[in-house]
Amino acid sequence: MSSPTATPETSRRTWWVVGVVGVLVMSAVAVWFALSATSGRVHWVNTGFVVAGPDQVDVRFDLRRDPSRSVVCTIEAQDERHGVVGRTETTVEPAQVSPSRHVATVRTAGPAVTGYVDSCRYLDASP
Repeated sequence: MSSPTATPETSRRTWWVVGVVGVLVMSAVAVWFALSATSGRVHWVNTGFVVAGPDQVDVRFDLRRDPSRSVVCTIEAQDERHGVVGRTETTVEPAQVSPSRHVATVRTAGPAVTGYVDSCRYLDASP
C-alpha cells in the first residue's frame, strides 16, 4: 500500500501560507516593540524659534505626553559655530490636553542663531 504524496501545487501553496503567516507574525512583533518602546514617554517637536535680541532666544515647541504629569525640558541656544551660548530648564505644568504648544525663553551669553529643545522628561522621573 502506498502512502499519499503531496503534489507540487499543494507543496507550493503550503509554502505560500507559511510565508504569509510568518510575515504577519513578524509585522505584529515589530509593531508591538515599537509601541512598547514609546508608550508613556515624553515626545517633543521643535516648531520654531525667534532671536529676540543679542541676549535672548524664544523657542516654540509642542509636547505630547501624559497631560496629568509635569514635564521638565532643557532648552538650548547656539551660536553660528554650534557652541552653546545659553541653556535653561523650563517646567511645563499638567495640561488639559496633549499635545500642547509652549514657548520658552533662553537668556544667552552671546549672539545666538538658533534655539531648540535638547531633552524633556517627567518631573517625577529621575534625570
